Amino acid sequence: MNIKECILLIKQDLNMFPRKRLGCIKYFFSNASFKFTVWFRIGSYLRTKKNILAKIMYALVFLIHKHNQYLTGIQMRLETRVEGGLRFQHFSCIVINEATVIGKNCLVFQGVTIGVGTSGIPRIGNNVILSSGVKVIGDVKIGNNVIVGANAVVTKDIPDNSIAVGIPAKVIANNSKEKMAQYYCH
Repeated sequence: MNIKECILLIKQDLNMFPRKRLGCIKYFFSNASFKFTVWFRIGSYLRTKKNILAKIMYALVFLIHKHNQYLTGIQMRLETRVEGGLRFQHFSCIVINEATVIGKNCLVFQGVTIGVGTSGIPRIGNNVILSSGVKVIGDVKIGNNVIVGANAVVTKDIPDNSIAVGIPAKVIANNSKEKMAQYYCH
């Protein structure tokens, strides 16, 4: 990742919030979700660099990221592969395994766990909403434009444009843009 890609990812994360006059500065100081993702992006960028100045900066950013993890209750390592547009709607008890792959515009609510089971790595598609208490376990692919309902346990693939609920999660409806828009604050 280069610095331009890092800045682009931060801008895509910012686009998940309703825009006001101060934009990035306002959200950085007033929104713990955006602050968490900014430090996550910077840390992810710096961990790939080899020069001594970058390593020193990485150590500092790593400590800030760890502090933000404890403040927000979001456990997500800097190695996690996340596309742009990540937003945590509410915090606390969020655990995301570092092997997980997350697509663009993912909205995560409190209590979500994305873990690697004995069968493999979870892959989350683009424009996915993981409601409160969702558990995604093992070699699972959640498609694009999917809403996973509260407290669902995803152990099998979910196709694109679906709404899934239950334990284990089952597709109950096709997704529509109106339903997705209810979750995003645009």
